[in-house]
Amino acid sequence: MPRLALAACAALLLLAGCPRQAVTTVAGTDDEVMDQVAAQLEELRTRTDATCKDFCSLKDKACGLSTQACAIAGKAPERADFQKKCVTSQEDCAKFNESCSACPR
Repeated sequence: MPRLALAACAALLLLAGCPRQAVTTVAGTDDEVMDQVAAQLEELRTRTDATCKDFCSLKDKACGLSTQACAIAGKAPERADFQKKCVTSQEDCAKFNESCSACPR
């Protein structure tokens, strides 16, 4: 009888499994960091008062955020949402570069 109880407990443990633990760093989980990066890019993208000088000064920030988003996406290639955010962030970087390049020197 004790063997049956032990076998039943072992079976329950196997069926329950272990929940996947999200890796948390000082900055948070990859999901949290990606959300923060996407929010910062959205804030830059929706600025309506940006001048040429602003675009040139913000392009480094936008491209840095893009690099960060794509680094996270590279760690999780199976995550379509991360891949989409990487592509969107690269487009944002390119738009800021184009806007800055169009400014008179």
